[in-house]
Amino acid sequence: MANDSLPELELANVRTRERITDTVERIRHKVDVPARTRLAIAKTKQRWHRDPTPLVALAATAAAGVAAIVVGVRIRNSPAARLDALRTPAPVPVFKPVKVGKDGTAKGVPVFARKDDKHNPVLRDQKASEKRRKTVQKQAKKAGKRAAKRAKRI
Repeated sequence: MANDSLPELELANVRTRERITDTVERIRHKVDVPARTRLAIAKTKQRWHRDPTPLVALAATAAAGVAAIVVGVRIRNSPAARLDALRTPAPVPVFKPVKVGKDGTAKGVPVFARKDDKHNPVLRDQKASEKRRKTVQKQAKKAGKRAAKRAKRI
């Protein structure tokens, strides 16, 4: 740099100014959001007029995504989606035949009844927990009576 001539230094200054001006112009372009929005809209319109397939595919994908979200929320909020509904066993249909009277004629109409499945593990667990709950309630009731008797004695 010590041996550089004055015209070379001036040329270097001009080049540096040009680079700084270009950088400032790029920054100004990035900061100008309305102009960038107009440019993006113009590019999209040109693409639409050339080939609308990608934009139609994008719109269809977005619509399918929104529909999936709506359906998912509806399913989540329905009573069938509750965990209790999954734990409740479906009763087994059983055919009840018609009773025959003494005169040999049928009394009534054959019907289907429902009975609980004895081999269903969910149902067995529910019945066992109900039995334990009743036992605990009886014990609590007895303990309450004993406490009341003790309180009367004092």
